This record gives sequence, structure tokens and C-alpha cells, in this order.
Amino acid sequence: MEYVKTTLDAFQVAVGKNSFSDIYAFGHKDLDVVSEFVQVKAEANTLELTAGHFVPVNTKGEIIYKRAADLKVGDSLSTISGASPITEISKVDKLGLYNPLTLSGDILVNNVVASVHSEWFLDSLFDALGASEYLPYAYQSLLAPVRALYNIAGSKLYSAGYSMLDSCVNVADSGTKYGATIAVTIGLGALAFAARSI
Repeated sequence: MEYVKTTLDAFQVAVGKNSFSDIYAFGHKDLDVVSEFVQVKAEANTLELTAGHFVPVNTKGEIIYKRAADLKVGDSLSTISGASPITEISKVDKLGLYNPLTLSGDILVNNVVASVHSEWFLDSLFDALGASEYLPYAYQSLLAPVRALYNIAGSKLYSAGYSMLDSCVNVADSGTKYGATIAVTIGLGALAFAARSI
């Protein structure tokens, strides 16, 4: 199966069987960093992700999101072949830390469906409310203005602007450090841009 493809306008990754989604930003893009990953084995698939990264898990016929650190042997992951129970969980150190953000909010890694969202600035609030399973939805909603800007500007213009900005300021690092401020600013900017276009 093909996992990555490039069209004339966009860089895309697989998000399901024969389904692709454009990458519009990166939450992390660190080639030289060594990080601890949770290694999750489920029948024929292995998934490696940071402890704070979210994965949809089938629990009693309902899909809920769990952080990798909260996964348990017996939880069922969604794969392109259907539900696959976790058989083993361990920790490994790996070189490189990447987190592409897709328009759909999902990504397929080694035939396993994962959320593109991981820990960010709302985690402590949602944890206190006992609602951490809803964080991927919150982050996907919060980034809607950025995706709207991508769709309004078109992938070529957006990508050129993103690349230019990323060459001056590491966008992924800035997003991690100043996520709330950036999200609100971009959201207001996108709304103002959209209002002018009407």
C-alpha cells in the first residue's frame, strides 16, 4: 500500500485504505532528537508514538481516543483490516520526532489509524474535567481556521507561505510553546480574511 503521495499541489499521507489527506502543518519536525516512544504491538501491526499522542480505540463497540500512555493490552486498534487487539506494549528510544497535521485529523501508520493530535495546551484542563478522550476533537476544531486558510488560499499559496514562515521561525516549535496565542491569532486572522472575501 502506498502511504505517501505528492500531487501537483499538495503532499498527502494515507489516512485509511485508499484514502489520503493533505498535510497542512507539522506539530513536530525534529530530525536529530532522540525521544522515548510507546511501542504498541497488535497482531501483525506495530505502532510507535509518543506517550501523549492519541489513538482511536474500540471500546465496547464505541470509538474513543486514548493517549498512547493509557493504552492497555486487549484494547482494540483500528487498522485497514479492521479491529486489532493490542498484544504487547513497551517503550523504545527512537531518532526523529515527526507529527504531520492532516486536513482530516487522522493518519495511517503501519496500517494502524492514529490521530494527528498529541498533547498540547488544553490537556491539563480536559484532564481535570475527566474529558481527555475529547482532546483530539477540541484540537481539530481549534485548528479549523488554519485549515480554512489552507482551503481558501489553496495548497500552493498556503504551502509557499508556510515554508517562508517556517524558514524564519520554526513553526512546530512556536506552536508547541505558544499554541494558545498562535491558534487564537490565526483564527481571528482567518475569520477576518474570510469576512473580507464575502
